[in-house]
Amino acid sequence: MASFRMVLFKRCMNAFITILLIMALNFALFRIMPGNPAELMQRTPYASDYLIWRNIERMGLNDSLPVQFVEYYKDTFTGDWGISYFWETPVIEVLGSAISWTILLVGISTILIFVIGMALGKLSAQRRGKAPDIVITGFGLFFYGMPVFWFALVLMVIFVGNLHLLPSAGYMESGVPVFPLTVDKLADIGVHMILPLTTLVVGSVAGVVLLMRNSLVDVLTEDYIVTAYAKGLSERQVMKKHASLNARLPIVTTLAMDTAFILGGVFQVEVIFTYKGIGWYTINAIENQDYPMLQFIFFIGGVAVVIANLLADLVLVRLDPRVKIT
Repeated sequence: MASFRMVLFKRCMNAFITILLIMALNFALFRIMPGNPAELMQRTPYASDYLIWRNIERMGLNDSLPVQFVEYYKDTFTGDWGISYFWETPVIEVLGSAISWTILLVGISTILIFVIGMALGKLSAQRRGKAPDIVITGFGLFFYGMPVFWFALVLMVIFVGNLHLLPSAGYMESGVPVFPLTVDKLADIGVHMILPLTTLVVGSVAGVVLLMRNSLVDVLTEDYIVTAYAKGLSERQVMKKHASLNARLPIVTTLAMDTAFILGGVFQVEVIFTYKGIGWYTINAIENQDYPMLQFIFFIGGVAVVIANLLADLVLVRLDPRVKIT
């Protein structure tokens, strides 16, 4: 227990230092980009000198870079994320609901990717060389390299354009308030999420299936598996108590490493299906050169990847005491 606490402390410190470095890179990146933020905020080439100077003071751009750097760190840790140039309101107010919708989409898709990938990979390994293995492996190889945006467009053409079965945009019927939640509203949200979820899950689960299948095939050739069969254990007992436990370790690492890929896929999916989460607002911010919005989005994206890898490291230590993390 004491060793795990030490690992937890070390990994949390490493994650914190990484986040500080991400913040430093984030600060530098948006100050070397072209354009004058004070002029961009007016969105017109005819802004008066007074308005431009007012914006410079408002954003603290008249301070020296070291002062801006310290203020950036202080504002970040106090929750002051700045004012959006385009929306002219605090960034956190603009993205408040968008973050929750993106988390919902990423959370459900990650769970489905893990569950479906483990199940299909296990079935493929158990029936290796037979029809189920050939079909599942073929599915994995076909969808593994498929671009997310292309698959999303194919689904939209089929289920929206041709069959008219599913909605093409949003996360629920437009003009209807989210709260208070009712059964009908939850059903409406579920219907709107079918295409985005299908795109994300099918695009990402292929890699998990192939990895689980290959990992389990390797494990099944180990000596302790042969010993387990020799003791009279059934195939189900061997798979549940021995093989699957060791084969799932690479899956944990893969899901953590795929966090950035999943987030990138979410951004594409949100734009194509007009699902107004973080991805949709990112494209909007890029088109309008809304630097405070982009700075916040890049920061939380980096933090999400760091936290995902931290959790994966800690889960690996708990699942397999042989894993040593320094």
